[in-house]
Amino acid sequence: MKVILPKLKNQLLAMLMLLFAIQAYAQTSRKADVIRLRDESKLEVYIQEVDEQVVKYKKTSDPEGPLFSVKKSDIASILYGNGEEETFEATLEVQNYYAPTKPAPAARPQEPPATARKPANGPVKPSAQFAEDVRNSSPDHLRSMYRFYKTRSKAGMIMGIAGTSVGAIVAAIGTGIVASAVDDNGNYKSRQDELRARRGAYMMLGGFAGAVTFGTVGFVKGGKNGAKASRIRRELIRRGEPLTISIRPSFSPSQRAGSLTLAVNF
Repeated sequence: MKVILPKLKNQLLAMLMLLFAIQAYAQTSRKADVIRLRDESKLEVYIQEVDEQVVKYKKTSDPEGPLFSVKKSDIASILYGNGEEETFEATLEVQNYYAPTKPAPAARPQEPPATARKPANGPVKPSAQFAEDVRNSSPDHLRSMYRFYKTRSKAGMIMGIAGTSVGAIVAAIGTGIVASAVDDNGNYKSRQDELRARRGAYMMLGGFAGAVTFGTVGFVKGGKNGAKASRIRRELIRRGEPLTISIRPSFSPSQRAGSLTLAVNF
């Protein structure tokens, strides 16, 4: 029986288009939430958690980055991505009652919150926003961000290497199955061999698609997070701050004494 591949070719093409369609649909991001602060500035974010005192969110420019928070007392309203809107009433601080013999201390002038931002005249590029956050962050926060992005970078590289390797192995197995199902003249040896060849072709397609998809996603994530970690590292070095600070306790049974070791990594 002669090998005729038009039907098999159409099936493989349809399956490949379906895989890319599923991938594109899975990567569509949800609509951003809009937090309007009492100073009339707005934050377009992805809200992760709402507590009694603060609202935790991630930036739209870095949806997989670290969590940030803003106090509810600084929020006027929230417009969620699903269209619902929540309004927050302003809370007034009531001064404590004092004894007649003790005069009440003078009220301190209210300082504007440090997290308040001026409304932007236009869209801010994610790279420029990240650079601004790095410049304005404290050394402790920078070290926390450095560890976060360094870990994400390693995970992305592992994902890329593993996805490419597994996909290549599956594609190679499928190629071997297809090659063993036909004779030297390109004919199927039997009906069972034809079915095996189809399964092998599906394995080839799935292996190549998986290697390309997971390899690309993993390496891209690893590169982006690695670049952010390098940016934070350069900022810490510029400030003369160490990258990591760790304290390791130890105990000497012979001397019956304990000690603490401070490790600083530049």
